Amino acid sequence: MRQGVLLFVISMMSIGMSIPIGDVMMVDFPVLLFTFITILIASIILIPFATIVEKTKWSHISWKNYFGIFMQALLTVTLYTVFQLYGLTYAGPVSVGIITSITPAVVLVLSLFLLRERLNLKKISAVALAILAVLIMEIAGVDPEGGGSSIGILFMLLAVISLSLFFIYAKKFTVELPPYTLAAGLCFFGMLQTLPIAIYQFNTIDVSVFSGMETWLGILGFAFTAWIFAYTFTYLGLAKINASTAGMASAVIPIVATTFAVVFFGAALRIVDMVALVLVIASIVIAEYQERTKEPTDDTLWDSEDVKAK
Repeated sequence: MRQGVLLFVISMMSIGMSIPIGDVMMVDFPVLLFTFITILIASIILIPFATIVEKTKWSHISWKNYFGIFMQALLTVTLYTVFQLYGLTYAGPVSVGIITSITPAVVLVLSLFLLRERLNLKKISAVALAILAVLIMEIAGVDPEGGGSSIGILFMLLAVISLSLFFIYAKKFTVELPPYTLAAGLCFFGMLQTLPIAIYQFNTIDVSVFSGMETWLGILGFAFTAWIFAYTFTYLGLAKINASTAGMASAVIPIVATTFAVVFFGAALRIVDMVALVLVIASIVIAEYQERTKEPTDDTLWDSEDVKAK
């Protein structure tokens, strides 16, 4: 498997693991407060890491690049993650994960119109398999316990649109800055964007919730899976693949979310889930085969000297 596809699949797996964690944490936390706390932790870790490893000079980054990071943070933190977490308050983690997997189709359509990426039979087949997996699980009933709702589905559809737009925007912006710097900047701006409402929501909760060890394990688990691992691997892989293949790789999110929910949170595993897993894997294999015939162009490779200059 090509390195870019592998890195991106790891990123999507990390997002999938974050969904059941977020579902549990929504019991005690308001959405934006929880988002702010977890992304603050991610920022504290990623900003020094990027500064040391990539020797990032934050004062030398252009306003154009800062605006690009701000927009990506808006699409992923303020919109995608918030919509997803609100979706989890109305639907179960399996339902949320499955709805997320329509992202490939949305990205394919957007990349066709916005990035002028070519449409071919293999790409259509890969997306069709991913969508078929969703349909099978939907027809069988995505949540045996009745955890779905129209409001939850609406929030998740909004989250999917936001994530798809992020893939498109990030694909056009990836070459500007190195991956750890982008991930750190995204967390920083996401923290600023969620701070005002987080302050208000902090005054609405019982602060004793922070005294439990399980609470902090959940906070740290979400900070690493939803932010640090997810977006570091996203930026590492996105420069090496096109936006539509990135969307196809996101089909692993519902599979990982379901598996993680079954193993760690006691959710029931059905035969239909395993069938969907096979279909999604086939979708990714086709997407990977499509990419194998293409070599990265010069504009997708990092130029260390250019990075240092920025």
